[in-house]
Amino acid sequence: MMDEFELNVNRLFAGYACSKIAILGIGNELRRDDAVGLAVVDRLSSSIDDPSVIVLDCQNAPENFTGNVKRIKPTCIVLIDAADFGGLPGDARIFQLHDLEESSVTTHKASLVTLGEYLQSEINCNIFVIGIQPADCDFGSGLSPVARRASIVVADSVITAINRIRAKKG
Repeated sequence: MMDEFELNVNRLFAGYACSKIAILGIGNELRRDDAVGLAVVDRLSSSIDDPSVIVLDCQNAPENFTGNVKRIKPTCIVLIDAADFGGLPGDARIFQLHDLEESSVTTHKASLVTLGEYLQSEINCNIFVIGIQPADCDFGSGLSPVARRASIVVADSVITAINRIRAKKG
């Protein structure tokens, strides 16, 4: 039985079966759970073998990867980051770019909105953010147990959704 997040991930990717997709993990490894997006893309990188899906570990400077993204011209870009949206630690939600403009969802709000608007103007794509509620973003290394579990759930949901749409395509 799929939970609500997994259903939303499947819906997100369902419209992009024949499209190029870019998935960008964002975070700071020196601020504990802020690195949860990096943990997700680390798992994705070792599990997705599809030339139409690019997975990038952007650390805390996703703007440095715009050239890579523009070269493949994806129809869909998914940014994965720690996000303080008032959920329970480990909760994950999908946001559209305009959701970030209207609230203070991520710790990188201004830069993600600017990044997203720039990429949309350059390659005319849809941009989504998968936000994971952190438990601890204090200075330190290593994810909290709840963030580690969430990174696995999010990565596995994305892997399942991509495999499902590629199977329908094939």
